[in-house]
This record gives sequence, structure tokens and C-alpha cells, in this order.
Amino acid sequence: MRDKIIKFMPFWEVVLDNDKEVLGRYNQEYFTEQKIGEIIKKLYEQEIKQGHDLSIRLSKD
Repeated sequence: MRDKIIKFMPFWEVVLDNDKEVLGRYNQEYFTEQKIGEIIKKLYEQEIKQGHDLSIRLSKD
């Protein structure tokens, strides 16, 4: 049941280095794109400092 609900909910995905790894998924109902940008700055600061490229995309599900 839970899997069915998750599949219908739109998510923002934080992706590392051109689709290599999804670092996080955030529900679009609760998080705006601006808020996701703030989250990236705080939670993924080390990855950014190490020179990784992070991007925000809509979930494929």
C-alpha cells in the first residue's frame, strides 16, 4: 500500500554528478525548489566543497 502512495507523490531529487547517485528525495507538497536549494547548501556542503556537481530534478516515478 505504501509503495503505491509513494509512486503517485511527486518528489524533488538531489542528484550527485550527472545521475550517478540520488542523495535525497523531498516531497514537492512540502518543499519548494527554493527550500531544496537551502537544504542542499547545508546538508551537502562537503560534496560541493569536494567539487561534485549537485542538481535538483523531478522524480522519474
